[in-house]
Amino acid sequence: MSEFVSLLDILEKPSYDGQRQLREEVAAMDFDLRRTMDAGLTPDEMQKAQAGRRAVHAALDILDKIFN
Repeated sequence: MSEFVSLLDILEKPSYDGQRQLREEVAAMDFDLRRTMDAGLTPDEMQKAQAGRRAVHAALDILDKIFN
């Protein structure tokens, strides 16, 4: 993952670059979770990974509502 991206900073100084960076950060989290899931997990680990992916998808939905 890259350096910390603050939603508050992006809202104070609107720029497409900030939005892009934030969306890429969340997409990277989703990619990492999928890769981990594909590598094989125990049932308990899989439940946790699936919960993490649901949280990532919720974050993407929230970003869509904020920026659109």
